[in-house]
Amino acid sequence: MNSINNTATTVQHQAENGKNEFIHRVKILNLPPHEINSTKRLLQNHGIFKFKKAPKWEYAFLNYETEEAARLAMSKLEGVEFKKKKLVTEYSKVSEKAFRSRFETKKKKAEDIVEIDTRTPTEKLADQVTPLYKVPYHDQVAKKHKLGARYLNTLRKKVHALPEINDAGKEQIAWTNTLEGMDCEILDTIQSPDINGYRTKCEFTIGKNLEGKETVGFLLGLYRDGITAVLSSDECLHVPEKAKEIAKTMENYIRGSDYDVYDRVEKVGVWRSIMTRTQRTGDIMILIQMNTKELSDEQVNAEKKKLVEYWNKSDINATTLMLQIWNGDSNGITDKGTTEILTGDGYVYEEILGCRFRISSSAFFQVNTPATELLYSKCAEWSNINESKKTTLLDLCCGTGTIGITMATKVDRVVGIEMIPEAIVDAKANALMNNITNVQYYASKVEEKIDIVANEKNEEVVAILDPPRNGVHTSVIRAVRESEQIQKVIFISCDAKQAMQNFIGLCRPTSNRFKGLPFKPSRAVSIDLFPHTDHCELMIEFVRINQGTTEIKV
Repeated sequence: MNSINNTATTVQHQAENGKNEFIHRVKILNLPPHEINSTKRLLQNHGIFKFKKAPKWEYAFLNYETEEAARLAMSKLEGVEFKKKKLVTEYSKVSEKAFRSRFETKKKKAEDIVEIDTRTPTEKLADQVTPLYKVPYHDQVAKKHKLGARYLNTLRKKVHALPEINDAGKEQIAWTNTLEGMDCEILDTIQSPDINGYRTKCEFTIGKNLEGKETVGFLLGLYRDGITAVLSSDECLHVPEKAKEIAKTMENYIRGSDYDVYDRVEKVGVWRSIMTRTQRTGDIMILIQMNTKELSDEQVNAEKKKLVEYWNKSDINATTLMLQIWNGDSNGITDKGTTEILTGDGYVYEEILGCRFRISSSAFFQVNTPATELLYSKCAEWSNINESKKTTLLDLCCGTGTIGITMATKVDRVVGIEMIPEAIVDAKANALMNNITNVQYYASKVEEKIDIVANEKNEEVVAILDPPRNGVHTSVIRAVRESEQIQKVIFISCDAKQAMQNFIGLCRPTSNRFKGLPFKPSRAVSIDLFPHTDHCELMIEFVRINQGTTEIKV
């Protein structure tokens, strides 16, 4: 690791002589990677001559003997513009003993140093659930654009490095030879219309805060790390005000309850979780989870009545109230529990691009409605649907049918395939509700039903693939490859790193295992559905390559 680390040696020497109990550390954020010399010049211009920065780091460390010296350095650097970004500084104290131990053993990594965390609980939670909350939004957008471009280049490199490729195969992937040869347009990131309070679905933990008081909010860390304290979501930027109000209303109920909150360690107690859906239409779903292992049927029934009475009298005006009984060890809302509707019909409704959709408690539905409309609009635009031609839209992993239904009036027919039967039930209901009659849905694995287009008479077949976070099984990709009618695939990924093998499967040369001509990426765009977080949707258009040439079919 290339680093400038004279300060560490100085501090170590002083620590060994017993002068310091702590090392006062300043972390400088928003530095460009690999810019060691320019960073050095910047700091020298501000009277700082010793720092630590590895080439790939987007941050650097300064070490001082006193807090006053550290704070002075922070005052010099905070907000300074460098390479079109404003620097951000953070202060922490490092145990002298742990710091010295690192240099004595020369084996521990920098992350092993025990730091005394000086953040407030609110800051800790914000760093956990919205880690980019300190970063200006335009910088968040730029970071996600850069990350999308990096994933495309990674795809190019990985396809290019595939082993044992014959000459015909090399010709099929000639586009991977150079970055310029890739010829993939990367559009500017599409920003979220709403930056704060955008999450329509929130799942809160019920537990006790740092003072031991019953609280509805988020765990202040990972449970597997032994964290059980729960902090209120009042300061969380991505949680809407209505969801915060529901959480506080539930918190008041629990604090007056005869039953205790669930203890994740001892596995006793009643109140476990609450999930909210607060849609743009004004519909509100509340799902409360209880552990009833120690309660009689009479006690459970009495509590149901109390819950109904309480929420009916509240100012929330819930569209539907539900209760989930879950006595298992795993935490969080789960489809393994028994869910019962207490009031309403068990659904809320949302509107996207003029279409109305019903949402059940277990259904997947994008959590940022305005940004989702931008995503689906761009998806329709890329489909290049020519109304003069008969077109079939394959909505693969269709879920509740949102994408296909919003595009149904522009195509001859829609074929939706989804392996979760309950989602297909919702999709059919949504199509009926929107008077969509040119759609067919199949509760099946994609690879078992995709042959429905084998004898397709329509002139164009466009496949849209919007899979879960971890992508789809290789068999799905192989089935798409083998369906010659499919000349374009629009892949929507919420985690491009996990979906990378799917991308490679679409693009790798023809082989016994991957039959059919390969695809290549022709354009890509990131759509920010999750401001203040590292997550982003990446949409890539893949087009089929002609045999024996890198020319693509469109």
